[in-house]
Amino acid sequence: MELQIEQLAARPELLTTVATWIYNEWWTTVTGASIEHLVARMRDHLIHDQIPLTLFASWKGRPVGTATLLDHDVGTEEWPELSPWLAAVYVVPEFRHRGVGGALVNAAVATANTLGVPVLHLMTIGREEFYARLGWQVLDRKGERVVLSRAC
Repeated sequence: MELQIEQLAARPELLTTVATWIYNEWWTTVTGASIEHLVARMRDHLIHDQIPLTLFASWKGRPVGTATLLDHDVGTEEWPELSPWLAAVYVVPEFRHRGVGGALVNAAVATANTLGVPVLHLMTIGREEFYARLGWQVLDRKGERVVLSRAC
């Protein structure tokens, strides 16, 4: 596999691409949100080795996926004591089921470990089995939302 994973801080020219993926996947229903707003929010992710931090995966030089580490994720207000969070794990459709998502998640866990994070959390709807295969365990459930955690 010719997959490479880097911090977005190493390739800031990809910020708009990554923000567009995230916006199209999760933010289109957020009132008042725009890609420009998300790009502005994600400028803080362009500092190496500091949360918030975004990783991106590339295949033979083509960007194909992303994952983010955040102090607090949108929609996780019910768990204010939990931090940090893995969020916005996304793989472009034609590269799914090739190990890119798992590689991004594992790289995010390794990065969190390097930053001294003992436990990482994530909230998912409908992807619990995917994360369980990667070593994540259920911490809480609120309706269809499942909070998982994993030691780093």
